[in-house]
Amino acid sequence: MMKTENNIEKLVALQKKLKDPEKEYLEQYLKNAPMWLLESFQIVHMGKDHVFIREKTEVDMVYILVEGIVKAIDYRIFGIVYNYMWFYPVKTFGSMEILLELQNYMTTLKTVTPCTMLAVSKDKFATWMRNDINTLLLESKSMGSYLLEQSRKERLFLFFQGVDRVILLFIHLYEKMAQNNKCILKLTRQDIADQSGLSIKTINRAVKKLEEEGYISREGNKILILESQYKKMQEYIIHKAEA
Repeated sequence: MMKTENNIEKLVALQKKLKDPEKEYLEQYLKNAPMWLLESFQIVHMGKDHVFIREKTEVDMVYILVEGIVKAIDYRIFGIVYNYMWFYPVKTFGSMEILLELQNYMTTLKTVTPCTMLAVSKDKFATWMRNDINTLLLESKSMGSYLLEQSRKERLFLFFQGVDRVILLFIHLYEKMAQNNKCILKLTRQDIADQSGLSIKTINRAVKKLEEEGYISREGNKILILESQYKKMQEYIIHKAEA
């Protein structure tokens, strides 16, 4: 009879499947993790558009995103859903609340694509983080980077409108998702509208204009961004910012 894989064997197998940057970061993140914590991690697979954390509910679990994209949602602006941040592997959800000693989650989180995460109870994660300076430093750095990126994005969006916002979004997505010098986006027009803060009508016009001017290409119903197109968009934004 074949022996059933335990949690640690499954975790090692998952790490081997990840792309090099994510694999290296996760290995660094877990390098001092005690055996009892590794045995407690559960590998969770979530489909697209799944809300796994809701704002103001009690913090009970911590999730580590290792595959896929997650978005943060704010419902407080006149009742309109506003996606103010997207997250990419490796990112931990729930650790910020633990560091700030908050009882409830600070935001609603929803998957943009199918995702794979490591899940563990709040209490076990908190015990580990408070006794592992390596993880504490990585989480502090991650929190600071998140806050800086959010403020930078908000400053840029103050000055850019319409197609310029879409270009900024595509530059960001290329930097996060490109493989082999190209980025394939399987996003709907609604996904792009939610992330850019623009209407679907404006998105349709912007995508058509960008394709006509060679900033992006199409691959079926997907958007394709080559490295040369990414650099062209960078040059456009630099010129726009200096004008």
